[in-house]
Amino acid sequence: MCTYNGAAYLGEQLDSLRTQTLPPHELVVQDDGSTDGTMDLLRDYQQRHPGLRIRLFANPERLGYNRNFLTAVQRAEGDLIACCDQDDVWHADKLEVLARELGDAPLVFHNSTLMTNDRRELGLLHTRPLPPVIPSLGAMLYPRAYGHQIMFRRELLPTLARFIPDGISYDYLIYTVAAAAGPLRYVHQSLVQWRRHTEATTFNPTPRKSGKWDGYLRAVEALRQPDNRERTRRYFAVLAKRMTFSSPLLAKAVNGMAQGSLGALLSVCRLCLHHDREAAPDVQEKMTRRLRAFFLPLFFVRDHGRYIIPLHP
Repeated sequence: MCTYNGAAYLGEQLDSLRTQTLPPHELVVQDDGSTDGTMDLLRDYQQRHPGLRIRLFANPERLGYNRNFLTAVQRAEGDLIACCDQDDVWHADKLEVLARELGDAPLVFHNSTLMTNDRRELGLLHTRPLPPVIPSLGAMLYPRAYGHQIMFRRELLPTLARFIPDGISYDYLIYTVAAAAGPLRYVHQSLVQWRRHTEATTFNPTPRKSGKWDGYLRAVEALRQPDNRERTRRYFAVLAKRMTFSSPLLAKAVNGMAQGSLGALLSVCRLCLHHDREAAPDVQEKMTRRLRAFFLPLFFVRDHGRYIIPLHP
C-alpha cells in the first residue's frame, strides 16, 4: 500500500485487509510525505492490531505516485504481491480468490465495483466479461488492469526495478512485464469497492454513450496527436530496451511500436490481424474480432498515449 494524505478513508481499507479470509503475510505501507495525520493513524493501527504485520516506511523525499509504488513493491517478502490503494474497500475473500485463481500465470486480476466517496455503488468496472486467460499479445499491446486489481509473482520484481526512473504508470507496467512472461488470468468477480472521488478530473458517473464506430474514429484521429504518438513510441522503446520476451511475436510487436512511424504502427496492426485470437480474445464474432485486433495498436495510441509515460525523461 502506498499512502499520501489518505487519512479520511484509510481506516476502512485497513479493516478490510485485517479481516481477509486468507490473511496477508505482511502489509508493506510506504508513505510519500503525508501532512494530514496519515502516519499517526498508521502507527496507531499498527499498535492496536499487531496480528496484521504492518511494515511502515516513510520516504525522505517525495517520489510521486508511480515511483512510490514501484519502490514499495521491492520491499515485499512474500511470493505473491497484491497492490493496494489507500481508500478502497476489499472484499473479505479477495486474497483467497486471487491466490487460488492465479494458477501458473505470472499475474491475475479481478473485476471491481466503482463507488463514490460515500460508498454509493456505480456499477462494475468491466461491464462485459473478459476471457479467463488473457493472451500475452493482447495484454502487451493494451494494458487493462489498475493497480488495485492485480496480484503478481515476486519473480517480476527484478525486471520492474529497471523501470523505476522512467515514470511509467506503475500498474500498466506491472501488467505489461507480466504479459512478457506469459498469458495472464482474469476473474470476473468484483473483489474491491474502488473509490472514485467526485472531485477528480476523471470522475464521470454517467459516461457519454457513443456510436459503434466512434472508438475506431477516435483511434484514427489520435494518430494526428504528436504527443500521443511520441509517448507511445517512447514507452515501447523503453520496454524493448529493458525487457526480454517469452516469444518472437511479442518482441516483433514491441519493436514495431517502438519505431513510432506510421508505417511501423500499421505493420503491428497487420501483425495483430494475423493473430486476431491473441490480440482480441474477448470478441467472439469473427469479423468484429479481426477489426478490433487490427485497431488494437491504435487504441493504445488513443488511450494510453495520453499519459502512460512522461514525454521527456
